[in-house]
Amino acid sequence: MVRMILAFVIAMVAAAIVGSIIQTQFNLAALAELSVPISFDTRISTIIHDLLHFSPMFAVIVAAVMMIALPVAYALARWQQHRERWWFTLAGFIGLLVGFWVVNNLAPMPTLIAATRTWTGLLSMALTGGFAGWLFDRLWRPTPQELAEPVL
Repeated sequence: MVRMILAFVIAMVAAAIVGSIIQTQFNLAALAELSVPISFDTRISTIIHDLLHFSPMFAVIVAAVMMIALPVAYALARWQQHRERWWFTLAGFIGLLVGFWVVNNLAPMPTLIAATRTWTGLLSMALTGGFAGWLFDRLWRPTPQELAEPVL
């Protein structure tokens, strides 16, 4: 149980960090399209700002989605145990797609997360859910081959 909780927390934090960085880059790209000059220092400071201010909110969204998606994936994986990791990855991806749809329909503005306004941004952000599902399964139930790999 401790291993599962630890795997869940690590996967949610990792997804929030990666998703925050992706979201930042999509927002900066939108500004660059408007001919706003964006220096390297501005990119770094914006990433840091978003990691501190956006990633906690995104982590809550990802965790809420994964609390539904991962048990569904586990139930589906019982039929095909050799494909368990694929179920967790797919559940995270689809779960986050559905989560964005729900959040964006409930938000008072056009979209809560600007990066999800385009298909490319939406799919990129949803991939963080797939990453979270993959990482969760990798940490929770590593294969014997993965356990034998050196850490560094």
